[in-house]
Amino acid sequence: MQAQLGEEFLAFTKEQYAVSNARTDKLDELSQQVTQQQLDASKTAQEWAAEDRARYKSVFQPLQDEMVAEAQKYGSEEYQSEAATKARADVINSATRQAAQRQRSMASMGVSPASGRFAGVERSADVTVALGAAGAENNARELARNKALALKGDAINLGNGLPSSAAGSLGLGVSAGSTAVGTAASPLASYAQNNAMMQGGYSTAMAGYQGQASTLNSLYQNQLAGYQMQQQAGSSFFNALGGVAGAAIMASSKTYKTDKAPAKGVLDAVRQIPVETWRYKPGIADGGEHIGPYAEDFKAATGRGDGKSIPVVDAIGVTLGAVRELDEKVSKLEKGIIRKDEPKDKGRRKAA
Repeated sequence: MQAQLGEEFLAFTKEQYAVSNARTDKLDELSQQVTQQQLDASKTAQEWAAEDRARYKSVFQPLQDEMVAEAQKYGSEEYQSEAATKARADVINSATRQAAQRQRSMASMGVSPASGRFAGVERSADVTVALGAAGAENNARELARNKALALKGDAINLGNGLPSSAAGSLGLGVSAGSTAVGTAASPLASYAQNNAMMQGGYSTAMAGYQGQASTLNSLYQNQLAGYQMQQQAGSSFFNALGGVAGAAIMASSKTYKTDKAPAKGVLDAVRQIPVETWRYKPGIADGGEHIGPYAEDFKAATGRGDGKSIPVVDAIGVTLGAVRELDEKVSKLEKGIIRKDEPKDKGRRKAA
């Protein structure tokens, strides 16, 4: 079930991967269109910024420098003094013309230049001229300073606006480019999620296979432990059968044998062999309790073996031969055919 569940999840993941890829392909196509538009907008904004900057440097910056120089000229002490002197001269020239006109008027009215009235009028005119000249000087200086400040303000405002406009256009271009990068990366993120989904599917499938392998391995270990316990519980007789005479039992075909002759008297041999229950001494064989003959008695009755161990093939043969002889006797008894002239069991031979 672990392996099956892992395979089902992997199949489901592959289906979803195909669906996600189909959707991601459409998203990728749309993202490419949007990205191109954003890149075009970024390029346009950068071109605008370059144009504004070039216009600023070629047109407005020289004009700004000129206005700054003009403002500095009007703000200098030399220019203000010159303007004040010019204003004073204009007042004095105007006053001189007015004085000549006034003198002609008084002469036409019969006022003598040597009279006190004439002198008073002149003094009053001189005071008026002096005050007017001073006022003209101060006013000229003030006008020069105000004009300098106005020109400087215009130059500063003009210079501040254009660079910020170019910087704004450049910022729009950079922003559009960054947005284009984000838009182009969106399908890549979708592809990465799809790949992660497939990785999860294969990981789950591998976990299922690993769980299956662990379960099968545990089952095998349990079976192996049971088999080893069965092997340990087997009798020494069958251990000897497997270890000592296995090859002989395997090679039991007639084609492998020669000097064949019927075995006789084996039933008598079996009668001579005592069968008892006994236990191995500590450290010998499996140390358990068994039922069977002794190697010494087997050799004495059959002439087979070394007196220390019983050949398994001979033991099986003696047993089967005794069974056959006993079966023949039982069959004769059942039929009531016991011959009178049948030789009695004298001169029993030992089983070959």
